[in-house]
Amino acid sequence: MKTHMRELLEQFFRHYLRERNLEDTLALLTDQVISLGTGEQEVARNKEELRALMECEFKEMPQPLDYELFNYTENPLGEYGWSIFTNVLAKIDSEGVTMEMLTRLTCICVKEDGKWKIASLHMSTPTVEQEHQEFFPLRYGRNNSVRKLSSETGEKLMELVSEALPGGIMGSYLEEGYPLYTINDTMLNILGYAYEELVDATNEKMMNIIYPPDQKWVEESIEKQFHEKNEYKVEYRIVGKGGRIIWVSDIGKKIKSEDGRDAMISIMTDVSDRIERENQLIKEAQLDPLTGLYNRKRAISLIEADFLKEKSGTLYICDVDNFKSMNDTKGHLAGDRALIHLAKLIRHYADENCVTARLGGDEFMLYFTEDAEKKGADVIGKIQKEFAIAMKTSNPDLDITISAGGALRNAGEDFKDLYKKADTALYLAKKEKGQLKIYKEQ
Repeated sequence: MKTHMRELLEQFFRHYLRERNLEDTLALLTDQVISLGTGEQEVARNKEELRALMECEFKEMPQPLDYELFNYTENPLGEYGWSIFTNVLAKIDSEGVTMEMLTRLTCICVKEDGKWKIASLHMSTPTVEQEHQEFFPLRYGRNNSVRKLSSETGEKLMELVSEALPGGIMGSYLEEGYPLYTINDTMLNILGYAYEELVDATNEKMMNIIYPPDQKWVEESIEKQFHEKNEYKVEYRIVGKGGRIIWVSDIGKKIKSEDGRDAMISIMTDVSDRIERENQLIKEAQLDPLTGLYNRKRAISLIEADFLKEKSGTLYICDVDNFKSMNDTKGHLAGDRALIHLAKLIRHYADENCVTARLGGDEFMLYFTEDAEKKGADVIGKIQKEFAIAMKTSNPDLDITISAGGALRNAGEDFKDLYKKADTALYLAKKEKGQLKIYKEQ
């Protein structure tokens, strides 16, 4: 089954080799595409330079070429790119004789204006003549000559390729603290540092850019994945200049450095916006939109989770007395303001050990995750008192108060039974209005 990237590559070679269609070929490339050819002059650093090279090639060799792709492999580069390797067998018919040329292709594909395009192309062919630190970037040759590209030029081209990647590149030695091995400008921009600032801030230990609460588990995750295979993928938080927290998707591979030390090379993509959107969706699914308290479903799930840890707790259900009269005489906006004020009081008096929620309408719930009947009663009493004063000030002609019913959870009791007890107590409180009643076991 062909992937989108495989189809993109097939389309490129069809236009380029079989059809020799210049415009359709260039349409599949980014404006800043980098292409590496056979000779020192066959280097293109953008689409216009590549156009000039292809125009010369098509003029000199206009006949179509056949091709075959095999040993195809693609790997994701974060969410916004792909690296691809494939062997390419080019076939040229000349005077009844078919000549074949086997090459290797590596390329990088990125999204540009919502469409996948090729950002870099590098054709090569293996040779036994390669010497130490020599670089032989080749593409479809018109003869059997091999032209060498200097190591210095190769390094400059790799810098250009790294700039085309959607994420930052960083390399670290697999030693204590992850000593810095290499880093590109894109990664420095993500962090907000100049190189010298990064060195001063981290002492050249890349562990120090990882958000401290994430350091231990990130290191363990990388080690575990390296134990299974020589690559990893993990999402976590890093700390940029000024303490800015950045979520990154980190994809890396284990390598050997020039001096033989174990190292890893990583591509990090800033995914902070995506994480923020996901967290916002989670928040919207869990909170009541009017008051900002938990909604019924989320609150019940938290309470039931606490049941697995605590032996007891206290549940209170609160209800606004005469709330319908307020809506009928003052309007629903006045009713909403009253509910928002009540939620504000609940947040103010309930501590972090209390699960608070709006159950719906004018009904609220507080669950104290400990055996604290007296503490809960004190909190409810303060809320009732302040709410009644505020309502009397804003609505002197109405008697708007809070009735509440509470119940102590017995060991092993489920939420449904606990809620039923608290609701029974609330029913008794509503008869007198503005009261708190505690369920008494019969």
